[in-house]
This record gives sequence, structure tokens and C-alpha cells, in this order.
Amino acid sequence: MPASIVYSVNHRLGGGGMGNSVLEMLVGLHQAGLLKQVMVSSSKTEQLPAHLITSMGVIGRLQKRLSLYDPTEWLLNYLESRIFDRWVSQIMPASPIFSSWTGICLTSLQKAKANGSTTFLGLGSAHPQDILTWLNVEYQQWGLSPQRFSPLMQQVSQELHLADKIIVQSHISQRSLIGQGIPAEKIIRLPLGVNVNRFKPASEPPTTPFRVLFLGQVMLRKGIQYLLEAWQLLGWRDAELWVVGRVMPDSQAVLERYANLPGLKLQGYVPDQLAAFQQAQVFVAPSVEDGFGLTVVEAMACGLPVIVSDHTGAADLIQHGESGFVVPYNSPVGYASALQILRDHPRLAKKMGQAAQAIAQQQPWEVYRQQLVALMRLHEP
Repeated sequence: MPASIVYSVNHRLGGGGMGNSVLEMLVGLHQAGLLKQVMVSSSKTEQLPAHLITSMGVIGRLQKRLSLYDPTEWLLNYLESRIFDRWVSQIMPASPIFSSWTGICLTSLQKAKANGSTTFLGLGSAHPQDILTWLNVEYQQWGLSPQRFSPLMQQVSQELHLADKIIVQSHISQRSLIGQGIPAEKIIRLPLGVNVNRFKPASEPPTTPFRVLFLGQVMLRKGIQYLLEAWQLLGWRDAELWVVGRVMPDSQAVLERYANLPGLKLQGYVPDQLAAFQQAQVFVAPSVEDGFGLTVVEAMACGLPVIVSDHTGAADLIQHGESGFVVPYNSPVGYASALQILRDHPRLAKKMGQAAQAIAQQQPWEVYRQQLVALMRLHEP
């Protein structure tokens, strides 16, 4: 049977983050003989045959770099996504299945449906209306102007209604879509995998000081404000909180308020995330909204007990009190209490870390690929 899937994603394939996750998915589709063509912003991989990849190349990389410095945090992303979408719609071959991601494919989705394709849409978050509602509570608390339902959010909403099937990564995304009127039968939940060959415990676990790790974009959406407040409540002077990731504009007031907290280490972006995991005793993901949170499962694979918010999709994988803690997203007291328990009871922390690792080992990318291939085969002609 000929390859049947055309896939588009506005990321650098194999370039880290989302680009790595999508590459894992595409390798599975290619190995199953399903992948017909991939259109990407740019590419740096040899895991797929070059003839399957069509890339924007230098233009795509330049657009991505410029969008990092967008003061509106959405306008350049929106313009970039529209350019990418128009480009895809002009070059995409006809195929039985078209698959893409929210925010980058409205025009190409419309063309695919006109060509009779079954359309799949990946969503790595909650519905944009819920995100807006949750974030504006945070913006108000920190004296920032409220966000509006932007053209990018409007586009995502249109794509969600247009697609035949929507692949989400967690129950929180699933519930959010249903709550915003998306038919439940359109939604398929498929948790992401993890590279268990790369992410593993350190050969010599760290001992002192007690070190807590936050890894991700430093922004209100990722809940850094609640973690720093929790750290202040704890009052520890002989422990470290590593905040690893690029600082976004909306977190400036938060970082200024808590700049003098004892033990706070702002590390910025680091290319070797594995080293950060292996130097920590606990991982915290206090997100206000996160459709999954791949770093949570990577931390689990490294044998760390994890503390996550109930608005973080990877909470689906955590057995509360056994492999980690799930805390109400806006509860500094909840984060502080969980951290205190893990510090006071090192044997419990070790047992939780081992349980977390066992769960992560059941979520390798190979399992995700098998599930994705099975899903796509159901919709082959």
C-alpha cells in the first residue's frame, strides 16, 4: 500500500524541544511505510530520507529566531505561522491523510479537506479560551495588561472545529476542548513518549545541597510565580532552587520580587538538560497551563520524584504520593508542603523517584510510535 500521510510542522526537525518530539513521531510513521511527505520550517536530521523532507531552510530558521524577540508574544508567531501555512498549502501533495499542529495550518487544512483528505490536528495545550482565562488571572495579579483573544487564538479555534480528528496529550486538554464545545468523538488522547536511553539517573546521585529543579520557559504560564512563593515560604538557607530556561518578559516582575531568595539560581537556557536533571533531587512543574510537559517525564526517567500542578498534563502519569505529588496549580502552600515532605524523608523521596522511573520506562517513544501508527492505519483508504 503506498504511503498515505502528508505532515506539516513549523519547527526545526531534530533541532530540540518540539522538533525532537515530532521527529520521534515521524520516524515511526516512516518505519511503518506511511509517511509520504513532511513540510517543516527547517531540518537537521538524518533519521529520515532527505527526499521525504521539504524545508523552508534559512528563511524558516530566521523567522523562528525573530519570533523569540516579539514583545507582544504572539504577533510575530502569528505572522510566521501564516507564512508557513500559505507555503505548505501551495506545495502540499494530495494524500489520504493530512496531519499538522494547531496555529500553523488553517489554509492547508482547508485545502486538504477540499482534496478529500482525513485531517488530524495535534494540540499540545488546552483550548485557547481556557488558556486566556487562566492567564489573565495571573496577569491581573502581577499588574500586567490583560491579553485579548488574538488572531492566533482565533485561528487555533477555527482549526479545532475544522479538523476531523484532534490528538491531545492529556486529560486536561481533552476536558478543556469538550468544555469549549468540541465534540468528544473527535478527540484522541495520546501521551507523549520519552527517550529512556538518554534520560536516566546519574551514576552517582547528588547528595548536598538539597537541590530543586525547574526547567522550562520562565513565564507566568509555567507557574514560576507560585514556585518562588513556595520557596519563600520554606525559608531554606541551605538548599538550592535551580531555575533553568529562557526568561520571558511577563516574568520580570516576579523575578524582581524574589531576586534575593536564598539558594535561588537563575541558570538561563542550558543546552544539556540531562546534566540539570542529574544534579537535582526533585523536579517541580507548577504550570498554570501545560498540555503535557515532556520535561516531567524526562525527570521521571532520571529517577526524580516530581511535583506537578493539576494543570500539567503529565499529571496523568503520576500516582499521587507514590511517584510524586499533584498540587493545585495556584497553591504555593501545596508546593512547599510537598517539598518539605521530600526533604524530611529521603527514603520516601528515593522510593518515589524509583517509582517515577518505572512509570517513565513504560512510556518510551517506541510505544508512542506503535500507538500513532495503529491510529493512522485505522484511517487509511
